[in-house]
Formats: sequence, C-alpha cells, structure tokens
Amino acid sequence: MYRADLHIHSTLSDGSQPVEEIVRLAARLGLTHLAFAEHDTTQGAREAVAAARAQGLHAVPAVEISAFLPSLGVKAHILGYAYRQNTHIEALCAPTLQKRHQNSLRQIDLLKRMGFSISREMVSALFCRPLYKQHIMDYLVKTGQADALFGETFRRLFGKGGPCAFSIDYADAADAVRAIAADGGYPVLAHPGQQKNLAAVPMLVKAGLFGIEQNHPSNTAADRAEIAALCREYGLIPTGGSDYHGRYGRAGSELGGHPAPAESRILFG
Repeated sequence: MYRADLHIHSTLSDGSQPVEEIVRLAARLGLTHLAFAEHDTTQGAREAVAAARAQGLHAVPAVEISAFLPSLGVKAHILGYAYRQNTHIEALCAPTLQKRHQNSLRQIDLLKRMGFSISREMVSALFCRPLYKQHIMDYLVKTGQADALFGETFRRLFGKGGPCAFSIDYADAADAVRAIAADGGYPVLAHPGQQKNLAAVPMLVKAGLFGIEQNHPSNTAADRAEIAALCREYGLIPTGGSDYHGRYGRAGSELGGHPAPAESRILFG
C-alpha cells in the first residue's frame, strides 16, 4: 500500500504543529509514506524521519528551497528528497534563512511604529528562528490584535500594497536543483500551478530536475494535465502533497488530502 503526503511543514519552519504531533495524525489517517519539506533548512530532517518510522511510517529527508527564475521573472520552489548529505543545500539556503529572519524583524519594527503592541522580543519568545509572517500574525491573534490568521488584518498588512508586503531575494532555481542533486537528492519543482512557472521545466531539466509536484491544492485540473504531459516528455516523476501547515495552512491543504501518484514511490528506494 502506498498513500503518501510528500509536502509537509512543521514548527521547524512555518507550520503550526511539531513533527511528533503530525506523524501521529498521519498514522491515524492511514498514510504510509511522508516527507517533511521544511523551508530552506535540513534542520531536524533526520529526526523527522525517525519520528515517522517510530509510528510505522516510511519517510525520507526533504527540503523546500525558495528560489527565483530570472528568465521568467517568477518564483520557483524546489523540493529536494532523499538527499544523502546536506552540504550544498545548506550553503545555498543559509543566506535565505538569514534574510527571511531580518525581513520579519523589520516587519515587527514597522508594526510597532504603526501602534501595535509588539516587539522583536515578544514574538521571538514564542516562535522558532527564523521568524515568518505567520508567526507575526499568530502573535497578533493570540494578543487580541487581529481577528484571524488570514483575515482582514493580514490582507491589510501583508497583502499586495500593504505596509508589510516586502520580500527578499532568493537563490536561482537552477542552482537549487543542482545543489540538491549534488547532495545525492531528487530535485522536484513544487506547486507550479501556484507560481506559474512550468515554462521553466526544459531549463530545469538540463540542471538536473527529477520530477514535478502534480498533486497540490493550488494546481488546477489543467495544471495537472500539463504536468503529466511534461513528465512523459522529459521522463520526470510526478509527486504530490498537501503542503500541510496545520493552523497556518489555507483551506484545502488538509494532511493527506492530495496523495502523491504511485510513480513517486521511487523516492523511497
């Protein structure tokens, strides 16, 4: 039996639940294979694999690298599975983690100047490093300064044109693919329907792309059909996952809700 969710986030990045809680839920839901793909870090990956196996589940170390496609002018997230070392991945991702944390601190400082009761120390005391905007919003909800994580306050502050809607520079997507491959892993293009970047597949294949995330909450039926065609054309493996973030997730991203195609079992050896 193969029922896999290969795109999960925990408190090690921008998810709301610890790994141990998620693997217990996965076991209750009847999942058989998992991958925790934390953003831009391999921290805790081996421990996550061990926690899954303790529940009788199969797991491989994973990562999700935030990247950019200069040729298209759009973002591209690259998933990396079953890497045997993390030297190249960590070297590529370390600057992103630092920039993300500094970006969040800047957002906190701005919110404080806008009149919110918030400080770097207050937020850092509750959440991991690096900080994400989800942590900032969760703090505002917990302290009664916002009505919901992704409600009107979030849209006003972090939505397009909002005072906190500034981002950071990311690594080149082709370099992300090469870093994962150099560490013995399988590079996969994540949720292309969300970032509208399927035109980059031929270029990423030349860099070493292994697969495309076909089943994902943001991929439309048309996206999935195009991904299937590209996988056939370039000999790629289709994967899938819920992009689970717990309370920080959007509607439709329930754990196990977008199981990976059977072909992705190859990631588990």
